[in-house]
Amino acid sequence: MHEAQFGLLVSACIALFFALIAHATVCAEQHNCVDKGTCYRLGSNSFLDPSCSFRTTVTPAGFRLLNTSVQYETMQLMNRGVCAPGLRQQVDSVTGNMACVRKRVWPNALVEEICDPDAATDHDRYCGKWIEAGSLARGEQKWAWFDAEATERDVDNLVRAKGASRMATTDLGKFRASCRTMVSSNSAGASAKQAYDLLMPGLNVESPEAALESVGFLASHYCDAPALVGLSMVGGRFTADVLPGTVLSERDLRNALYVVGESRAVRNEAIEFAAAMRNQLHTAMVPLTLEQATAVVRGSYRGTWLQGYAGSSFVVTHPEINYPLERFVTTFNSHGADKAAAYAKGVAAVCALAAQSVVVRETGLLLPFFSKRASEQQSDARGAAALGRLVAPEEDFDAVTEQTLRNASTVRLSSLAALSSASRASAREVCLAAAKRVFPDDFDRIAFNALVTPALYDRLELLSDQVRENSAVALSQDTIGNIFADYADRSLAVNKIRATKVRIAGAPRGTWAGVDREFRRPSLTSDDSALAIIIKQARAIYLDRLLLVATDAGICEHPALFPGTSRNAYLLFTTASACSMLLPGLIVPPFADERYDDVSLGTRLGFVIAHEFMHVTAYQNQWNQIYRQALLNSYPDSTHVEAIADVGAAAAAMRLPGVTNETMCASVSQLFCGRIGWMPSWNDAPPWHPPTNLRGDNVCAFLRTEFTR
Repeated sequence: MHEAQFGLLVSACIALFFALIAHATVCAEQHNCVDKGTCYRLGSNSFLDPSCSFRTTVTPAGFRLLNTSVQYETMQLMNRGVCAPGLRQQVDSVTGNMACVRKRVWPNALVEEICDPDAATDHDRYCGKWIEAGSLARGEQKWAWFDAEATERDVDNLVRAKGASRMATTDLGKFRASCRTMVSSNSAGASAKQAYDLLMPGLNVESPEAALESVGFLASHYCDAPALVGLSMVGGRFTADVLPGTVLSERDLRNALYVVGESRAVRNEAIEFAAAMRNQLHTAMVPLTLEQATAVVRGSYRGTWLQGYAGSSFVVTHPEINYPLERFVTTFNSHGADKAAAYAKGVAAVCALAAQSVVVRETGLLLPFFSKRASEQQSDARGAAALGRLVAPEEDFDAVTEQTLRNASTVRLSSLAALSSASRASAREVCLAAAKRVFPDDFDRIAFNALVTPALYDRLELLSDQVRENSAVALSQDTIGNIFADYADRSLAVNKIRATKVRIAGAPRGTWAGVDREFRRPSLTSDDSALAIIIKQARAIYLDRLLLVATDAGICEHPALFPGTSRNAYLLFTTASACSMLLPGLIVPPFADERYDDVSLGTRLGFVIAHEFMHVTAYQNQWNQIYRQALLNSYPDSTHVEAIADVGAAAAAMRLPGVTNETMCASVSQLFCGRIGWMPSWNDAPPWHPPTNLRGDNVCAFLRTEFTR
């Protein structure tokens, strides 16, 4: 060894020796003071966190000696510690680690600690100290949204705390208990076979009509059938829309049928049928007819409680082109019922394994179809979050349309494949994740109960009524109403606002913000495996949604399109009706709290509700373009749909009792202020919402121009 290298090695060993001595000394001191109660640990006390950091505990007598026990400012500074203005130090209730959390402020919701009164702009005046306390390289971080993921995690922790098998009183609890048993016992294969057997009695392909009904039966379990049945809207009413499905590959069919124990003969017939479907020429296929689409829908509810509701009001629609289903029908006519039956069994087998993939990720190359679908979901900003739910954008929703409704209602089990493998150690986590995908309505209810108190819920009923009328009045007057070129369009929009209902995802059914109908639970037995429960629950969700078509239900009877813990709201509307949906993840500080005074609640959550009402102005072909440019000239052109909703919401909220220019400007500035990355970004699409900080500044400028109080 070279002499210089030897010297470096000796130096490193000496440094390591003294570092170990220092670490042992600190750990000994920590142990001693913790025993005496004069300090507390800051680490998580786990093997992965070997630090011995601690903080001293100062007694009231010690504070008195320091002459700080009566100084409010000192207390606030100590509580803040190393956190940014507006945040407070806390020990995480689950991990035990120190964390910075949002400071709760009431009855006035304005967080004065983050304000910089001497700043030049409104967003800095009401948010400047928090903005300056941190920085980002790219993107943006809004004051009102930065802890949205932490709130979702807190709700999950509540579910975890009640997840013991002995407390499994609900269908959700029973599924989680069965799921953990399956994962810990490694019985997923047998469970998938039971799920497959559950689907078999519904398959009958003796005739073309029966084959189409079998396709509908598989679609009603969210399987990858040749057709999907989703919800659409025509003329303001729900319809059952028969949409293009999937043509499965020969490899996926062969492997799936092998897993569930089907014979080689069945596998070969399924492969032959799939190959023939894939090779069909377009010239040989006949366009789908309404009678065929109706047969698919009929098969989706045949023999269920919903059959008694299917009458003349049941409307079936379909696109002009549906190649997968047309291939199935053409191949059935050329290859016969036996091979079609084998293919249907293959779809059922893939469906059973798709249910398995919701819990346990498929490893290897047994079914490449699942890996392909999972990668598609990761790259899709509007991918599937759960059955009937789409992944919400990070902060602001873009336009919610009938296509959004259609996409949410056709989420398949294969779209919900788990992103990580499952083991005994991870059974608790993977089963919670699977439950969130399969029981979306239950998790909406859990989020609502965790985040929305009864007192706040009662106040929101009155607030929504006030804001609805104020929004209608604001739109009827010229300041906002002149956005319409035709007075008749303005009158229709005003009437639509007055007819718009407010819904909160997870609200008690039958109450003012909840849907009216009851959810028909699936028929579960104690012998059902976790995957059998998934199959049954999927059918129950499908029938619940299809009931909207059978009963000609209003647009507000549809459940949320995004997970309940998402921090936002949206307006689902057609030319005839509208529904404003609030997600429980939004009904938290700084938007709402049961102890907020009326002005704070009205200028924060009330502003959001009014913003959604004002989206009845979104039809840009009805606008007066000259007035639009004059009113919204400070906004980027791509944001004008959201901008008119912002200024309209401000005009509506200003009509609430006690609201002034200052309180309105302060609330909107804090809601939409944020930190912006210092690195330039390239190839960004034009923004849909007004940019961070500019959004509040422009509302404040509008208030100063149009309102004097």
